Amino acid sequence: MIKKFNILKFNFIDLIIVLALLIGLTGFFLVKTDKYSTSANIIKEHKQIEFDVLIKGLRLTSNKNIFKRDDKAFITIRNVPYMSLDIVKSKVEPWQTLVPNPENTSRFILIDDKAKKYEYNALVTLKDKAIITETGPVIGGNKIKIGLPLTLEGFNYRLNGIVTDIRLKENDESNK
Repeated sequence: MIKKFNILKFNFIDLIIVLALLIGLTGFFLVKTDKYSTSANIIKEHKQIEFDVLIKGLRLTSNKNIFKRDDKAFITIRNVPYMSLDIVKSKVEPWQTLVPNPENTSRFILIDDKAKKYEYNALVTLKDKAIITETGPVIGGNKIKIGLPLTLEGFNYRLNGIVTDIRLKENDESNK
C-alpha cells in the first residue's frame, strides 16, 4: 500500500515552467544590477512648463475671445483625457490673407480676409507641472513636443490644435 514517488521524472510542462522561471529571474537581476535602467532612473526633475497651442480655422460667429486668462482647459492627447491646465494667455485674430502691396508690388501685406468673415486663428498658452526626462517634458504620461496634435476643451468649446512652442520655467518654486 505504500506508493513510490519518482522525483526525477519530468514532463514537457515542467520543463516550460522551469525555463520561464529562469528567464524571469535573469531579467530581474539585470534590472537590479542597473544593466538596463528603469523609467524611475531617467526622470531628471519636475518643472513648470508653458506650451503654446495653435488652433487654425476656428469658426466663431462672434469676435470675442473664448479663452480667458486663468481659466481651466482640459486637453486630450491621442484620445486620452488629461486633467485641467491653466490658461496663461491667449490671442484670437481674424483669418488673414497675403496680398500684393499697391504701393510697392515687390512686397506683400496681410489683410483680414473678408471672404472668411467667421474664421479666426487662436494661440493659447497653457501651463502645467511636467516631468523632465532625457527626451523632453512629459505630462499625463505623454511627451509634449512641437507638432503634437491635441484637443483643447473648455466650458463651451472643444477644438483641435497643435503644440507650437514649449518653454521650461527656470524660476520655479515647485521643485522645493
